[in-house]
Amino acid sequence: MSQIINSSLSQASYTTFNNASTPAVGIDPTNNNIYVVYFKNETGGANLYIQKSTDMGKTFSQPIRVNDVKDSIKVEEQWSAPALSIGPSNDIHVVWYKADHSNPDKYPYGQVTLQYSKSVDGGITFTPAVNPAPNDPKGEQYYPFLAVLPDDKVYISYLNLDYDKPTDMSGTPTVLRVVSSQDGGKTFLNSTVADHSACQCCSTVVKFGPQNDIYVTSRSTFQNNSIALTNDTKTDYQIDGGQNQTIIRDITVSHSTDGPIGQNFTTPVQVGNDRWFMNGCPDAGPGMDFDKSGNMHIAWFTGSEFAPEGPGFYYTKSNDDGATFNNPIPIHLLSEQWIPPTTQYLKTDKYGNSWIVFVNSEGLKKSDTYSEDYSFEGHGTVHLAVVDKNGIIVKNGNFAPGDITKHYPFTTGSDDLMLISWMDGDDVKLATLPVL
Repeated sequence: MSQIINSSLSQASYTTFNNASTPAVGIDPTNNNIYVVYFKNETGGANLYIQKSTDMGKTFSQPIRVNDVKDSIKVEEQWSAPALSIGPSNDIHVVWYKADHSNPDKYPYGQVTLQYSKSVDGGITFTPAVNPAPNDPKGEQYYPFLAVLPDDKVYISYLNLDYDKPTDMSGTPTVLRVVSSQDGGKTFLNSTVADHSACQCCSTVVKFGPQNDIYVTSRSTFQNNSIALTNDTKTDYQIDGGQNQTIIRDITVSHSTDGPIGQNFTTPVQVGNDRWFMNGCPDAGPGMDFDKSGNMHIAWFTGSEFAPEGPGFYYTKSNDDGATFNNPIPIHLLSEQWIPPTTQYLKTDKYGNSWIVFVNSEGLKKSDTYSEDYSFEGHGTVHLAVVDKNGIIVKNGNFAPGDITKHYPFTTGSDDLMLISWMDGDDVKLATLPVL
């Protein structure tokens, strides 16, 4: 299998999208058309653009603006990649978010709402953006992810912060929600809560399982497990000025109990039992996918010294729909006590291999202006690990060097292609790899 992977890597083609930020990529499974979306700062503001390739990534169409109100986006408010998915009728679904700063006393980061848009003509035009979950508690809706079933049902997972509730040991009360459309995005049901105690800033993933149950993953807060923050218990990951109690924040998975309706979910199941005690959000979400045999694969980061081999990046697999998980396999263990936050993305290929990408941010340090803009200095790398269906790591190491300080790599794939996108300085880069 390592020979096949190395051959795919040797035949990769690369594309640069200049002056672009925070990409997501998608593939139309019916024809292998490739779509990439990204944000772009312009004179009057920022916009969300999409480009399309019909020749396996060799060339791309001219950019088309997705947001109907020109210059209505602020890149600095997009704390995660936009969500992108292609439906069975070649419809393109996109989600991002916007912030209303008219009431900063109540909403310190703005009242953040999801924005959903759809194209039915291959990305030439898009519908005006709407909030698919307007009845949620007011606060913040962000970190979206999209999945579209073969029968055109649409699912969006995201976090929802409720500023009308008093703060608790996790900070601002946060839930993981799923909102669904049973008619291809024309209308949406009211959202439902999949995790009643979610971490505030860790990305979400939604996928459909082998029986078309809806599965969601993110990081949960376990408020019944706390340790007072003292000089003896403080680690480099504890946040200055955060809560004086640390609580466990670990990766979990839950799934719908009503199939593709997606209105009722199981209690979240802990994936790795890392027992990462934090007094703030790690900003490090998981990657998840199912292979063709129905097995679930998950990758994530933990800064916990209680993890099987200490802080680092891990992978595991479930053969029983997320009820239990195999022993975690370390992908990359830290050589430093602290690294900037990083999110995993994971996609399985037709052989059952799990392609895992993340920014290895070892070497990055907080910049002098970090307290103002959360920026870093130095250079990270895009890391690629490929784990075969038997849990053997067949590829593991640096995939792309460069001016990499943002933790937004993204991967997806089809039977014939695997895509990896990332940010390199002020540009977006995309690698298109054949699955041989």
